Amino acid sequence: MTEVIVKQPKKPGYFKQQLKNLKKNKAIVFFVLPAILLTLLFGYVPMTGIIFGFKKSIDPGNWFYDVLTQPFTAEHMVKFFVDPRVLTALKNTLIISVIKILIFFPLTIILAILLSEIKRPALSKLILIILCLPNFLSWPVVVGIWNNLLNLDSGLINNLIGNMGGEKVYFFNEYFKGLVIFLSIWKGLGWGSIYFYAAIMSIDKEYYEAAEIDGANKFQQIRFLTVPGILPVIALQLVMNITYILDAGFDQVYAMLSLVPTKTDDEAILGTFIMKLALEEPDVAFTVAMSVIQGLFALVLMLVGNTFVKKKLGRSLW
Repeated sequence: MTEVIVKQPKKPGYFKQQLKNLKKNKAIVFFVLPAILLTLLFGYVPMTGIIFGFKKSIDPGNWFYDVLTQPFTAEHMVKFFVDPRVLTALKNTLIISVIKILIFFPLTIILAILLSEIKRPALSKLILIILCLPNFLSWPVVVGIWNNLLNLDSGLINNLIGNMGGEKVYFFNEYFKGLVIFLSIWKGLGWGSIYFYAAIMSIDKEYYEAAEIDGANKFQQIRFLTVPGILPVIALQLVMNITYILDAGFDQVYAMLSLVPTKTDDEAILGTFIMKLALEEPDVAFTVAMSVIQGLFALVLMLVGNTFVKKKLGRSLW
């Protein structure tokens, strides 16, 4: 008896399948086309400026000629790792970002858990809304408010210190990094906890009722139900925090440095240092090179962070 072999039809490749889908839905493509063109124009065309970072020097007034005539070089990339000003800014950036991850990130989770334990949902949501209000203030406004409170001569807090016999403190000068962390928490704690609060609220309440019947106390419910239930959100937010570890909050630090111009170099982060170079010392090539390296570090940190979270928490972005 002869065996009949039926050949399976060959599956089309990925690109052929996508092309087939485009032809099938060509009417929809015309609606998406403007968005694609705008993305290419404003998202990808400017990326051609990366070439500036690999040129010896760029004159802002004659950049096109310099791009065509200046030789390619990697000296600006090397300078990033040896320039003492860059190393100082990098150190400040890492200190602020790491402390934010170690303190600010766990506080958002703790706040979300505490709010979820309030028996009256309307009350917990009201508290969350109140805590989120500072997030809608711009950083110049926030810095201005706290500058008035901490002002050396007329600030409320310094007046209280002086009335109690203490020595007045110039907080923005003496405790700059600590104030950066504190203001980040004050402004963003409520907003940062929204993701975790929403994730907790989506957990089926029957699990908690069953755990309570089995004799689990509140701490055990949080440990074995709440935390595992929001683990995917924790993983996502942790990876995003690690990805932007070289950011450290440009808007905030730039606004705070305007109050202590003498500390601009000592307390600068990478973002403010790049801004200073771009405005005060128009070294376009070096500025672009630093931005490129910062972006590459962010990509590497995202991959490393995703691998770490996948190994430790069993969750990942992909």
